[in-house]
Amino acid sequence: MIMTQEAIEALLREKIGLEANSLGSSTIARSIRQRMIESGLPDMQTYLLRLRTSTQELEALIENIIVPETWFFRDREPFVFLSRYVMKEWLPAHPNSVFRVLSVPCSTGEEPYSIAITLLEAGLSAKKIHIDAVDISNQSLLKARRAIYERNSFRGNNNEFRNIYFQPLKESYQLCESIKCLVNFIHGNLFDASFMIGKAYYDAIFCRNLLIYCDHLARERAIQVIERLLSSKGLLFVGSAETGQLQNSQFISIQHPLAFAYRKAVEPSPNLTKDIFNAEKYQFKSLTTPAAITPVVKSAPNLAVNLSSKEVSSRLNRETRHTQESLLETARNLANLGHLNEAITLCETYLSQNPASAEAYFLLGEVRQAAGKEEGAEECFYKAIYLQPNHYEALTHLALLKEQRGDRAGAAVIRQRIQRLYK
Repeated sequence: MIMTQEAIEALLREKIGLEANSLGSSTIARSIRQRMIESGLPDMQTYLLRLRTSTQELEALIENIIVPETWFFRDREPFVFLSRYVMKEWLPAHPNSVFRVLSVPCSTGEEPYSIAITLLEAGLSAKKIHIDAVDISNQSLLKARRAIYERNSFRGNNNEFRNIYFQPLKESYQLCESIKCLVNFIHGNLFDASFMIGKAYYDAIFCRNLLIYCDHLARERAIQVIERLLSSKGLLFVGSAETGQLQNSQFISIQHPLAFAYRKAVEPSPNLTKDIFNAEKYQFKSLTTPAAITPVVKSAPNLAVNLSSKEVSSRLNRETRHTQESLLETARNLANLGHLNEAITLCETYLSQNPASAEAYFLLGEVRQAAGKEEGAEECFYKAIYLQPNHYEALTHLALLKEQRGDRAGAAVIRQRIQRLYK
């Protein structure tokens, strides 16, 4: 029986990239037993044969295993960043173009409809919006096309959009037609070799909370497909728990807090860096070799021409501070390029000289988190908060780490602290 279930799990891994441990074999076993009963099959070996010969039964099992969990404007910051990007960078450069988005998996439609609302409110007309929403579940797609949602699809306190874009029914809400018509729902599988072949490039791809359920090979295949479909300056949005899984890919992180956005490893335009982030520390600069980061301080004789000893000392101090700041900036750039170990070393070097730098501890925490060193990352975030109690980014990262390991009570305490920052 166990060997047969392993064979079924291997089939699921082949077809949809599912890593059984991400859900638990007991969960998969319950779904198998339920489908066996509904199919009237006596044993698991017979059911395995059915799966191998019936596309319909395989899809039915997948439907049983997949439990959609989504809501409108889930993790709102990705939509906030998307809106700013469209208004400040994309629209001025493409006044006559269509903004193309792919949402995969789209589940029951809340995400692609949230994207449609975001783009309209960012100033794009309906004619300039194209959204393809793909899912492997026909049941989810059926609900998405109906666009009737219950209260569970609206979470949080900021639901004013519901009054604008939805018609209340007896115990649910019907999405207005002007939003429904903006989304093209497609039945498809990201892991099929022919997935979206022939489609034009997308300006943004939302692929959130899929990679965490994939095994290593399936994850690599998915990232390759996304890279093929995304335009050279396009945006990729992933889930909060998936950021570390892109560390060896061709994508670099965009440092907008809680957006979990990436783009291909090319130089972004100045507008994206300065206008959206409004901070030089988030610029992505190319490095030739690690030797380029070696600090060079001019000798006193070269600085001291016609200067007093006090002036020489002051200039040397400024030069040293500038070198140290460059060291931290280089660490950030190396991390963006995927050189995590080198970035960690530079952060630690910087902190040995500047032990009271909250920003250095925060950056070191980010890099350690990307490298899968979550305990070390948490320690760094705590140190950043100790040095700077209102450090928003460190607080949000710490809350996410606690949520990911199941410490919901601890995360709630941190989030309450974040909310107090804005009162």
